Amino acid sequence: MSSMKRFVAVLLSLSLLVCLAAQAQTAETMKIGAFLSLTGATASYGVSALNAIKLATEETNRAGGINGKQIELVVEDDHSNTQEVPGIVTRLIKEAKVHALLAEPVSTRAMAAAPIAQSNRVVMISSASVKPELTMHGDYIFRACFISSTEGEAIAKFATDKLKAKRAAIILDPQNDYAVVLAKFFSESFTKLGGHIAGQQTYQANDQNVSAQFLAIAAMNPDVVFAPGFYTTAPLIARAMKQSGIKATLIGSDGWDSPDLLTGGSEPFAGVYFANHFWVGSNDPLVKKFVNDYQTRYGVIPDAGAATAYDAARLLFDAFKRALSTRGTTESRAVRDALAATKDFPGVTGKITIDAQRNAQVPVYMLRIDKNGRFSLQ
Repeated sequence: MSSMKRFVAVLLSLSLLVCLAAQAQTAETMKIGAFLSLTGATASYGVSALNAIKLATEETNRAGGINGKQIELVVEDDHSNTQEVPGIVTRLIKEAKVHALLAEPVSTRAMAAAPIAQSNRVVMISSASVKPELTMHGDYIFRACFISSTEGEAIAKFATDKLKAKRAAIILDPQNDYAVVLAKFFSESFTKLGGHIAGQQTYQANDQNVSAQFLAIAAMNPDVVFAPGFYTTAPLIARAMKQSGIKATLIGSDGWDSPDLLTGGSEPFAGVYFANHFWVGSNDPLVKKFVNDYQTRYGVIPDAGAATAYDAARLLFDAFKRALSTRGTTESRAVRDALAATKDFPGVTGKITIDAQRNAQVPVYMLRIDKNGRFSLQ
């Protein structure tokens, strides 16, 4: 063999070894894409979610990964901007070649991703998107939380049964789709339970003063004021209601839960209730371990955004394991089928069963905030 031929043969051998090494590396990892609001208006949600996803990933990898394959997270920041989501999700699927997606907790952003995931037959699970329409995009789309109709009904039942409310007023940002949908379900349930919706007031997300709205609410003489929305506007609402002197009870929604909720002080929130996905004070050993591990790692107590993301990641990883053990593959359809068959999964938000619409059947927790900023389960 000539020296040139030997040189070419060596090059081909080296190229083959490089290809085989790359294939082996790919085979040893399971790529999971995550797109979250790590900066921007709702960054608190994204940061909490990513912290918990990392925690769940590290725990799973330490325990051997998914049948020996280590999980590799590919994370993208959507900057709290819905318009960025389609491009990000397309890149994660087409370029990063992720095996599944952990989606935004904010419904509008998760819904922007859902058609893309569905058309590519990539399993996507959102940790906390409550809008019912999300999973209607197709059979590869899941959520790890209750839906807004369940939450609205639970809040209405709490208002009538526990607070003995007969009249309710609503205040919300009409541009916040999450709040509008939740208010609709609350109103329907409250009315069915014999209550009366006295009226509704609106505000804009960047408003600094809503005293006029609460002057109008005072004239409605409500027993409760329901304020669905995000933690970003909750302090404005709570402060304005306290200053108005209205004797009604203020009730918020799951979007209120965030480490930043009481940043401006707890006094406006004294005696306020809100619905949530998670109870940090649970005696469940799984919850206690999660709270301890999260606090040790990140220096803060986990909020609902962390809890739902932790459960979403663990649900997904469990589905991969079951797909491998029962079908011998991590092909998307097998993972989809395994996730859809989830029953009584031990989550930190409660036992989780995925229903026929790929929604999680989990409890709604009603929490109360006292004057010292402490939360208690009702």
